[in-house]
Amino acid sequence: MRRETVSRWFFGSLLIAGVALALPVGASADDVNDNQKHERQLQADAKQLDADAARASSTPDGQRRVAERIAKEFKVQTSVVTDLRNRIGGYGQATIALALSQELMKTNKTLSQPAALEQVVALRQARKGWGVIAKELGVKLGHVVSEVKKAEKATDHVAGKLDKADKDKVAKAEKPEKIEKLEKMEKPAKPEKPGR
Repeated sequence: MRRETVSRWFFGSLLIAGVALALPVGASADDVNDNQKHERQLQADAKQLDADAARASSTPDGQRRVAERIAKEFKVQTSVVTDLRNRIGGYGQATIALALSQELMKTNKTLSQPAALEQVVALRQARKGWGVIAKELGVKLGHVVSEVKKAEKATDHVAGKLDKADKDKVAKAEKPEKIEKLEKMEKPAKPEKPGR
């Protein structure tokens, strides 16, 4: 009887330990999937920002205005954005680097903007993906994605891209004037029935 109790206890302990070890692996897989999803979203946003910047370059001062708009979003000098663009390739990549550096500064209050940017740029120049960089720096990519989205929206107007509200305004302005409705003709009154 005692031997049976010890065996049950031993196997029960092994079962609990196995479950405990399996749980972090499941959570880790979810984090990896989230990081991959966020990294794909960042790359798509970066391409869109680069396309907006290319569209803006067809107008006088377009590139400068795009750089100023991104700088304003991240509260940095325009020269910082231009330098990042030249170092890591494109406004989209520069925007992601700025967003990552700001998230890094939130987790490490002792870092200055230039120091945080240097860490991010060094990892990127080492050919690491944004997901790997975020993981190494202890930053969640979800926050970075939302900041990059804000910057993308801010550059839309500079690039001459219309948002839905602007498109609606243009469409309404292009429609011909509405023809005024004819007033409804009055219906003849119903004849009264005799005996009432």
